[in-house]
Amino acid sequence: MSRRTYTVRLLPAAENDLTEIILYIAADKPIAAERILQRIQKNLRLLSSNPKLGRVPREELLAHMGYRLLIVENYLIFYEIENRTILVHRILDGARDYLSLL
Repeated sequence: MSRRTYTVRLLPAAENDLTEIILYIAADKPIAAERILQRIQKNLRLLSSNPKLGRVPREELLAHMGYRLLIVENYLIFYEIENRTILVHRILDGARDYLSLL
């Protein structure tokens, strides 16, 4: 029996987040930037077949809004599941005040 897959779509803010993260890391450590990019991309691919891989956030407001949270190293991927699509809203450094950015 084959698994049903979902389409993973990065919204513009998430695309911008990912670009900024990679450029920031690459300025000093290009190999590390490539590694983190590969890890994030791998986890996004995993979401296509395992949409509930991330957990429901502890913050009640985010949970109520339907967000799920996937942690990749120090980065937080905030997404929601809509029909057969994973909408990635933000990819943020875990040290940031992510509540104010969502």
